[in-house]
Amino acid sequence: MDRRVLVVILLIMCLSGFSWAEKVEVWALGFSNEMVEVANNLAAKEFTPKTGIDVKFVPLAWGDGNKVFLALISNDAPEIISSGLGGIVELGLRGSILDLRETFGKEFDELEAQFFPAITEPLHWMGTRFGVPQNVSLMNAAYRIDILSDMGVDIPELWDDVYKILPKLKAQKRDMGFFYGSPNYDSIWGAYTLITQHGGNFFHKDGFTSAMDNPESIRGFTEYIELFTKHKMPTSGPGLTAFKSGEWAMMIDGYWMYTNIMYGAPELQGKWAPGLIPGTKRPDGTINHGTFSGATTFAIPKTTKNPQAAWEFLKWFCSAPVQKQYTDEVVTKIPGFLQVPTARDALYNLSGMPEDIVKTLHAQLDQSIAVPYAPTANVLYRFVDFAIQACVQQGNNPEAEARKAASEMNKEMARRKIEYKRFLDKLAKENKL
Repeated sequence: MDRRVLVVILLIMCLSGFSWAEKVEVWALGFSNEMVEVANNLAAKEFTPKTGIDVKFVPLAWGDGNKVFLALISNDAPEIISSGLGGIVELGLRGSILDLRETFGKEFDELEAQFFPAITEPLHWMGTRFGVPQNVSLMNAAYRIDILSDMGVDIPELWDDVYKILPKLKAQKRDMGFFYGSPNYDSIWGAYTLITQHGGNFFHKDGFTSAMDNPESIRGFTEYIELFTKHKMPTSGPGLTAFKSGEWAMMIDGYWMYTNIMYGAPELQGKWAPGLIPGTKRPDGTINHGTFSGATTFAIPKTTKNPQAAWEFLKWFCSAPVQKQYTDEVVTKIPGFLQVPTARDALYNLSGMPEDIVKTLHAQLDQSIAVPYAPTANVLYRFVDFAIQACVQQGNNPEAEARKAASEMNKEMARRKIEYKRFLDKLAKENKL
C-alpha cells in the first residue's frame, strides 16, 4: 500500500474517534456457560463503557487446571487466570504471576479489606499477595427443627449437645451426621473442622512443617474419630434423601446443600433451618464453630501485555458492589444455584437468597479458617485420610495415627523444601521472606 494512502487512512481513523480498545481475557475456573454470560454482559454494560477495556470470560472446567499451567510455561496465558487458593500461591512461588500487593500497593490493600479473612489469609504466604479471591467454598449445617422440637431440644450449639441428643434420636431410629466430610466422602474436611475448632491445623504457616502432632490438632482429630467409634455417627449416608425422610435430624454438607433442600425438598419448608456447625468451647468460654473454607482466585500472569488493564478489571469485578450484583444475577438466572461471594458486604446484602441462609453463611465464614498453603498439599492430605481410615476401619489409636501422619507429612515437606529452594532463595533476595 502507498505510504501516503496509509497515512491518510490512519488520519481518518483518528479523526473519526477510532481506537484500538484494550482487551482482557479471563479464564474462569468452575464457571458455567450461564455464569460466563452474566459476567460478560455485566462487564459490557458497566465496565467497558467507563474504561474502554473489552472483557471476555472463558469458562474452564474444574479439571482444566493443566491448561492454565501449560499456557503459563508457553507464554500463552490470558490477561487473567484462576485457580484454587493453593494453586495460585504455587504459581506465584514459581514466579509465574504478579505479586499484586507489590505491584498495585494501596489499591490492592483497599480491595482485600473487603474480603473475609478466612479466605485471604492463605494468600498471605511469606508476605506475598498473588491473588484476588472471587467466590467461596465452605461447609454448613442444616437441622430438622420439627424433629428437634418434638424432642424438646434446640439446635445444638456444641458437640457436647450433639452427644446428649444422639441417644434419643437413635432410639427413634434417627441420626445426625456429616455427609460431606464423613470418613467415606472427603473425610479430611470433617477432620479439619474438629481440628481447627480445637485450635489446631494440618500445617504450620511456614508451609513446610506439619501441625498434626500439636496437642490441639491431636485433640480435634481424636474427637472427630470418636464421632464414629464412640458416638456411632454414620460413616456415610444418602445425604439429602436421609434429611428429607427425617432419618437424619442434622446434616453437615457443602454450602450448596441449602439450595438443594429449597429446590429438592420444598415439602420441608418450615420444618428445617440453616445453622452453624456444632462447635467447641475455647478456653475463654466462647464457642468455635469453625470449619474449612476455600475460594476460586484470580491472578495476573507476568507475561500479560497490559497488567494495569487486568488489574482495573479485577478491582472492579471483585469489589463488594459488583460481587453482589453479579451473584444476584447468577442465582436468578440459574434456579437452585448458590454462589457465595468473598466480599463481606456482598454476601450480607444478597437479595436472591433467604435472609436466614445469608446470615448463616456469613457467620460460618466469620468463624472458619482456610488451610494454610503448603506445596503440593493434595499429596499431604492423603496422610490425614490414611490416619482416619486406620482409626475408623481398623480401630487404631487416634493420637498414634495423628503423630504418624505428622511424621510422614514432615518427610514429604522436607523433600519439597529442597525442591523449592531456588524459589525460596529468589523470594528471600526480593525481601519477601
